[in-house]
Amino acid sequence: MTPKTITVFGATGNQGGSVLRSLLQNSNFAARGITRNPQSNASMALAARGVEMIQADGFNSEEMITAFHGSWGAFVNINSDDKIFANTKGPTEFDMGKTIVDAAAHAGVQHFVFSSGPPCTEMTGGLVQMKAMDMKYKIEKYARDLRAFKSVNPIGAGWFLENFLGKEAAPVFGGFPHFPDEEGFLTFRVPYWGGEENVPWLSISDDFGDIVQGIFLDPMRWDGHFVHGVSHICSFDRVVADFQDVSGQKSRFVPILPSWEAFDTHGIHELEDVKLMFGFTQITDGKYFADPTECHTASELKKTTAMALGWSESRYELVTAREWFSVRFEK
Repeated sequence: MTPKTITVFGATGNQGGSVLRSLLQNSNFAARGITRNPQSNASMALAARGVEMIQADGFNSEEMITAFHGSWGAFVNINSDDKIFANTKGPTEFDMGKTIVDAAAHAGVQHFVFSSGPPCTEMTGGLVQMKAMDMKYKIEKYARDLRAFKSVNPIGAGWFLENFLGKEAAPVFGGFPHFPDEEGFLTFRVPYWGGEENVPWLSISDDFGDIVQGIFLDPMRWDGHFVHGVSHICSFDRVVADFQDVSGQKSRFVPILPSWEAFDTHGIHELEDVKLMFGFTQITDGKYFADPTECHTASELKKTTAMALGWSESRYELVTAREWFSVRFEK
């Protein structure tokens, strides 16, 4: 049987890279990645693993049609922090998304998986406007309304556990899990999440790609279903306690009060949406997606992929925060 080609836009990013690494394990799929710079280290590393890397710009319709040519499926994640979107008079994320969707449809892509977001402004009655989330939802809606694909499968990525590996932004969050405070604690300082404090944690490296592959293994079943890209659901308190247990390092969660508005981004542009995210989740009583957060769908998709790849039952399950920390910070 000829492998079905799945093309990934955003191939060198965290999400796209995870999807490609998962797809490479399945001989029924041929993995293709789209990049603006095929000579970048990330692009060449993917090519070395067997990914067909195609050069194309998300704003160039002809290039995108060529990149999608012959593809059975597509996974698309647009980097909302791309500097090109910072210019208020320049092209928007929706402009790029529309070009990508139209190109995929023109090229005959049958199954379109899109990394989307909730309609933030709508859900908060205009109180919080997360431009990135609203743009992604607008692109998702455009793809669905176009009715050019056999299936449109939106997925939302939770809070990356991998963010804890970076030291640069750690001081903004109190230093956790790298820099002790003046009292010797690794302190995690963020506003409360809201509602029942059901924070959606995600291991990009362990789970995300397998969840997406699970969609591609039966895309018609998941058509129109917004998948919660979540590995584990637990509070900030619990995640810090799990870290302390496995690392042996004195740690604590200290909420920023009285509300999300007290979160200081220290002028870091990329953290402005993080601040708004806390506003969004507090106002919606803890919702990060349009529906209450759940991980049973992601669990089923992970298991579907594991079974298709012939993995042992020990690899069927999603990774918990405690398991994730134990691999990377164990004492």
